[in-house]
Amino acid sequence: MARYDAKADFKVHEIKTIGKPRDNEAKELLAKIAYQVQPLMRRREWRVPLLSEFFPANPNLLGLNIGGGGGRTREIKVRLRPARDPDSFLPYESLLGTMLHELVHNVRGPHDRSFYSLLDELSGECEELLAAGVGGTGVGFDGPSCGRLG
Repeated sequence: MARYDAKADFKVHEIKTIGKPRDNEAKELLAKIAYQVQPLMRRREWRVPLLSEFFPANPNLLGLNIGGGGGRTREIKVRLRPARDPDSFLPYESLLGTMLHELVHNVRGPHDRSFYSLLDELSGECEELLAAGVGGTGVGFDGPSCGRLG
């Protein structure tokens, strides 16, 4: 008999890339990010229906949370590629930091003291998980621990 996990739904449900060169690597990066943040999402009961790559015209825009706040997030978009070199990728640690930033927008909109306090908390927890080689569990972007990422 399968064991019921009440928190199995708290995760990234789907990933989507934009079809630029090295698309398979982009998918792997998004999956790696989703896997790494899943324990944080489960702990806080956050859902992200879609995690997608984007390449906005503004080179300074690294991420976007669509519909965030109060558990209404529909999509998180993360810039994977530098504006001047769309055939390469930004460092994994930077991508993970962007994802954590956008996750905070699940519960906090303005970039104020509360926002940055929660971002610091998530960053610390994520660093501990990375050091311990811990990632997602349950359904979705799951699998055995893959050790330190990045």
